[in-house]
Order: sequence, then structure tokens, then C-alpha cells
Amino acid sequence: MGGKSTLLRQTCIAIIMAQIGCYVPSDSCKLSVIDRIFTRIGASDRILENKSTFFVEMEETKAIVEQSTPYSLVIMDELGRGTSTFDGYSIAHAVLSYQVKKNKCMTLFTTHYHMLVDSFKDDSEVQPMKMSFDIDEESGDITFLYKFVKGYTNDSQGINVAKMAKIPQTVLDIAKKQSDLFREKLKLLEDKCKTRSKTKDELIKA
Repeated sequence: MGGKSTLLRQTCIAIIMAQIGCYVPSDSCKLSVIDRIFTRIGASDRILENKSTFFVEMEETKAIVEQSTPYSLVIMDELGRGTSTFDGYSIAHAVLSYQVKKNKCMTLFTTHYHMLVDSFKDDSEVQPMKMSFDIDEESGDITFLYKFVKGYTNDSQGINVAKMAKIPQTVLDIAKKQSDLFREKLKLLEDKCKTRSKTKDELIKA
């Protein structure tokens, strides 16, 4: 609802328009020449080929990591959401790392995995961006501003959006309790991983 998927599509269209000599809908712009545009966006299965939605997503990802160049534009919208949280996060992390370090192409990579954002927010080759919004802290009501700005968000506001969709409050209360419990468990896991990583580094130095 913030408009990120629309932004991804508009970016691709603007690139194509610019390279065929059309005006681009902006006050000003500076664009590099792009050899190809790769997209991993949307979701659909291929029943006749016996391929699930996630399998198709992985096939498209394979084409991107194998064929994109430093002159390509890559659009990846929420890679990894078609499987478990941990597998999805791991795949998204590996692919983004490969694109940044190996293929070095211009990439717009959207995600709701906040751990992924934490992993790359200090990387000089990655610029965190977000779709801006205002939120009423008391009611939880959200106003989407449809602006692409620097920075990152600490929360996806999914439960507040569910409230806007008028899901019953009883269901939302249960969801909020589960969300808080999951955050608590995830924080304990992150702390444990950091401790193990620190211990491993100390052993290597020793």
C-alpha cells in the first residue's frame, strides 16, 4: 500500500522511455545507459509445467544472478517470501550479497525482512530507502505519503494495515500478541548469534 511495487515498475518504464528518446516524467534526471532490465516481481505458478510459485521465483532469480552485468538494472520485489521466513531471508541475503559484491549492477531490492536491512544498512554500496508514511501513535491509523526517501523503517505496520482492512479487533489482538512474542524470540536468537559470532572472532584471533 506504500507504493513500492508501483515505484519499481515506473523506474523500469522511465529507463526504457529515456533510452528510446522520450521525455521522462521528472523535473530532471541523470541516467546511465542500461544493457538489460531484469525483474523479479509479482507471483504466479505454472501448473502445466508442475512449477510452484516459489519455484518460478527461483528460476527468475537464477537468470538474474547468472546474466546481469554492471550495466544492468535489476528489480527484485520481496525475494524469498514464498517459503519459510528463515529460508526466505537466507536466500534474499545471499542474492543481494552476490548482486552487490559480484555483479555490481544497479539494483532496487525491496524486502520486509528487517534482519536483512540490518545486515546491509552500513554497507557503503547499499543505500537504504523507504516509502514514507505518517502514523497516529494512539489509533495506529496510517497515512501513506507515496514518497521515496532515504532511510529505513523498523516496522512493516502489517497489523495496522489489517486494521484498515477492517479485520475484527479480536483477531487483531491475537495477532498483536503473537507478533510481540515472535519479536521477543527473534531478539533472543539475534543476541545468541551475535554472542557466538563474537566468541568465534575471539577464538580466531587467539
